[in-house]
Amino acid sequence: MTDFSIKTGKMIAIYASALGVISLAVGLVEILGGLGESIPGDLFGGFVLAVMAVTYLGGVKWVSHGRHEGLSFIIGGLFLTGVFGVLYLLMMGADGLMYLLGEAEALPKLADARPAIWIFILSLPLAYRVRSLTARMTW
Repeated sequence: MTDFSIKTGKMIAIYASALGVISLAVGLVEILGGLGESIPGDLFGGFVLAVMAVTYLGGVKWVSHGRHEGLSFIIGGLFLTGVFGVLYLLMMGADGLMYLLGEAEALPKLADARPAIWIFILSLPLAYRVRSLTARMTW
């Protein structure tokens, strides 16, 4: 028996698996030293992205069968993505504030955004869809 439409579950599973694969790939690149200016080498940031990826991918099987058990993994991945995406956005905002105060020489460019910020932005449609599925759910 399914908890929600299998068609909806497959769509969520495809999106979550894409986010998981992207997060895992970028995380591994960060762990292994980065890729020039676009992906910085950051051991702990890479591990964070790998944990996000495993969390997303852990729920794909259940969600694709229309079961709520998989949504908990997807929601956990969205939570991690949101926390670290907002954290890196706040860090960029702090750099911009440092520029306005005259403490930094250059304004941070949009190209300086960490990959976790881009993954956060990519996860927003999935968050909206999962929210609509869980809005009527009693916890």
